Amino acid sequence: MKVLVTIPHFHNPKGGGAYGSTGTESARRAEALSRSIAGLHESLGPRQAFLYCLHEPVPGRGNGRLLKVNSQAADSLDIAVCTVGDSHLINSLSVPSGMFHHQPVKADPMMIGFACQQVLKAHLGKYDFYCYLEDDLLIQDSFFLRKLEWFAQTFGNEVLLLPHRFEISSKESLRKLYIDGPVRPDFTARWQDVNDRRMLAAEFLGQEISFERWSNPHSGCFFLSASQMARWAESPTFGDGDCSFAGPLESAASLGVMTNFRIHKPAAPHAGFLELQHLHNRYLGEALKTS
Repeated sequence: MKVLVTIPHFHNPKGGGAYGSTGTESARRAEALSRSIAGLHESLGPRQAFLYCLHEPVPGRGNGRLLKVNSQAADSLDIAVCTVGDSHLINSLSVPSGMFHHQPVKADPMMIGFACQQVLKAHLGKYDFYCYLEDDLLIQDSFFLRKLEWFAQTFGNEVLLLPHRFEISSKESLRKLYIDGPVRPDFTARWQDVNDRRMLAAEFLGQEISFERWSNPHSGCFFLSASQMARWAESPTFGDGDCSFAGPLESAASLGVMTNFRIHKPAAPHAGFLELQHLHNRYLGEALKTS
């Protein structure tokens, strides 16, 4: 399996941080992006091994006998971090530069996500998965992509499964909060009919897992198989820069896929089936106050 991930990244130390992913706190932003990149390699990438035993060092070969593990991991993982001009924190990241490719693009800062879409399209036919991930999201599930493959095989390529985003805290009364709750049905009615095949269910590891047409399709990301990416790229609206869903950041992540696929998310009883962490707690401990 070959995987391409695009990450839009912009940093303006002078302000303009209305979104969590565009905040001005340099250290937090750099750490979030670093964790996002590292998490992709740690959970989905091929450079993983089981320590079988230690032995006397052999020049040029080290001192460990290693076994390949996690056959579900990608054979190759390429990460393109897309930036505009000098407004980025690439030089402040704590991960080695070899773990990602710095991809400068020409775009308005709020439109970098649409430039990421063009990067994905430019590599059609080269990868098995085409992914978009906002720069403050962390995947820690080594079966993440295999679950998506299973979902597509079970329900068809015209249906797209998106993960729930969550925030965590050891200081709040809630330890974990899923943040993309339902919105008014009319908010997305022009693009999707959530009552069309609203619920899906299938057995997974001996348990029935249910999936729901969520009125809020936003997850800050999407993960498309090669056939899904090709289908979307052929759409007449691909790359049109339409920002009419909430705003440009939300539209880049969600509008294009919402208008070309039936989007499902795990139903609330099974929210953790497919999830990723939002590394900036905008809701748990900030917007949401619990007793």
